[in-house]
Amino acid sequence: MKIVQKMSTDAKNDYPNITILVAARNEEKNILRCLQSLDELNYPTQYLDIRIGDDQSTDQTAAVIKDFIKNKPHFHYQFIAHKYPNLKGKANVLAVLSQEVNSDFLFYCDADIAVSSEWINAMLTLFLPQVGVVVGVTRMTSGSIFANFQSLEWTLALAAMRLFSMVHIPFTGMGNNMAVRTQAYKAVGGYETIGFSIVEDFALFQAIIEANHSFAQGFSPKLLSVSQPAQTLAELLRQRKRWVKGAMSAVWPIKLSFFVSALWLPLLVIGLILWPAVFLALGVIHYLLVTISCFIAVRLLKQHDLLATIPLFWVYFNLNNTCMLINYLWPSPTVWKGRTYN
Repeated sequence: MKIVQKMSTDAKNDYPNITILVAARNEEKNILRCLQSLDELNYPTQYLDIRIGDDQSTDQTAAVIKDFIKNKPHFHYQFIAHKYPNLKGKANVLAVLSQEVNSDFLFYCDADIAVSSEWINAMLTLFLPQVGVVVGVTRMTSGSIFANFQSLEWTLALAAMRLFSMVHIPFTGMGNNMAVRTQAYKAVGGYETIGFSIVEDFALFQAIIEANHSFAQGFSPKLLSVSQPAQTLAELLRQRKRWVKGAMSAVWPIKLSFFVSALWLPLLVIGLILWPAVFLALGVIHYLLVTISCFIAVRLLKQHDLLATIPLFWVYFNLNNTCMLINYLWPSPTVWKGRTYN
């Protein structure tokens, strides 16, 4: 496999064939940004197959896609009418798009994502022979302190995943920035065999790991993608309810880390009342640990615009973790992309 810094359009047959899969539903406000970033990838287009699956959008998503991909033969639009009996939503879209794929690797990104021009090159360098799945890094667009808090939350979580990956502990996949070896995808039977999950990225990641493939967690600016943040607290809670439901089917380290993080704030408040000196010291230590970890991760990813938000992040981090647990336990259905999942 040959990966170079700059790739010309007359590249020789020493580049892997890549299929990029994008599931889109009612993304008229975001999809153009995603398509533009995919069109700017530094990779020979003759080895690219970019497939956009329209999950029965009711807005102008289809029109935006069709207009952009005119005269771009490596882009392909497909309206998803077929429905696998054991699949729903995004998992069904990705299963349909994956049919008759003959490429070497499958890359995944969401319709509200803008990828780096070096995304493919950076991800491919992590595919050692035994690796079946690679996970990238994602942050939010800047614009508000709420968006920056979400970026720091993602950055801290992905930094932790990177550390665990160094001792071969897998955590989760990430459907907005992930790649799998096509051979590994087919070996597990694809989404048709995996079945429905509201967190389809985790389900695929876990299936590949259970099939004795290794994994890699990237942590580099070159494979960093930029997503759109949740604009309101209600939107954030809907997103996180979906995530936590998926986390509850994960391995025990993920469950344990979630509950410890969620219960830390109420325990801290109770401790400050009963044993103020001890828990004040613990609170300061925790603040420094979170803050310094964020600072290091942000510097490594060269996302310097987030530095000013780091001193305040600890408050958001703890409140959000506790709210996620309450929201998960609250008896309500999971709503995503206008659809309800019980």
